[in-house]
Amino acid sequence: MLIVFPPSLKYDTNDVPTFYEDHLLERVSLLELRLVQVVEQLAMAFEYIKRESSAFEKDRALLQTFFETIQKINPELSEILKADSTDLPDGKKGNFTPNIAPDQFLKNILTHHTNPNVELFTLLIKDGVNLLANNEEKLAFRNLERAALLSPRNVPLKNFIAEKLFQADKFDAAEKYLKSAFEIEPRNEKTLLLLGAIYADFAEAEKSRKLLSVLLNDQRKAWCVNYIWGMLAAFEAKWTESVAAFKEAGKLFEAPEIYYLIGCGYFESDNYNAALLNFQKANSIDPKFADSLFMQSLAYKKLNDGKMEEKARLAALDSNEKGAQYLEFLDAEKQFMPPFALPFAHFEKTEKHLLTGGSLRLNNFFRGHLSKLFTF
Repeated sequence: MLIVFPPSLKYDTNDVPTFYEDHLLERVSLLELRLVQVVEQLAMAFEYIKRESSAFEKDRALLQTFFETIQKINPELSEILKADSTDLPDGKKGNFTPNIAPDQFLKNILTHHTNPNVELFTLLIKDGVNLLANNEEKLAFRNLERAALLSPRNVPLKNFIAEKLFQADKFDAAEKYLKSAFEIEPRNEKTLLLLGAIYADFAEAEKSRKLLSVLLNDQRKAWCVNYIWGMLAAFEAKWTESVAAFKEAGKLFEAPEIYYLIGCGYFESDNYNAALLNFQKANSIDPKFADSLFMQSLAYKKLNDGKMEEKARLAALDSNEKGAQYLEFLDAEKQFMPPFALPFAHFEKTEKHLLTGGSLRLNNFFRGHLSKLFTF
């Protein structure tokens, strides 16, 4: 990393402008974030290798016992089987699952069904999908659960049910299906993303980061991974890591919500000027983003700019954005200081739900874009 100072500073040994300190801090924070992510990737890779090695040893032991038994019963057959066993089947692929177009998801689920009762299985799936479309969730999940019992190793089906349960706020049930899918296909990208998101929502940071780290090299999913990573870092009050993660997400997907979160990370780091800049970017995209306007007023308050604080406060009130968090801390007469920046205020609650609690706008933003990554 090379940092160049202007010639005017060559003989000035007193102070380096804060711009250079901030620039250096940004670079160090980004390097730290990437180092943490690489460490998690290595940890997950080790778990994969360990899992595959364990499975290989079990299979090897079973085969050895089998061959020893055949050798005693029929030596000629034993020699034939040993020769054949050294040939690997053609076309064997890894467990990575490609993205599935909306009109292919049903076919994909059906092709992964290898058990009998194909007609009943197909009927249950189609009825379940139709019932979901008609908002009859209870009957829909009953049919889909019956289908899952008929096809216990059907990972696309388990992922489909888990996503619909996640959307219906049935997080524990969704986790059960995803953990089962992970045991069958530990490298399935949809499983990794959804299970990582649920662990993050439950504030189980270590489990979440390991699963999500595998997806960082896929740009379509990396923004979502960094969004989740930023929320986890914020929960742990690692504000420089949180800002770095949100900035990485912003490089891949520009949205007012991302600028808002970056600004809130800076606010918690006491860097109120940087916070203001990002809140202003958020409101330049969406002038009616009420929570961002409210956070602007708090930043101006910290900077002792009463005139701009009042202007931002009134703008938040005039926005009339439904479901905005600022309403808990602002009325026509006065404003109150939340314990943390707005999107992180719900972290203090017993039922935290880091990703789906708190801001209704951020909840909808995250869920909507998560679903788009794996459109069924």
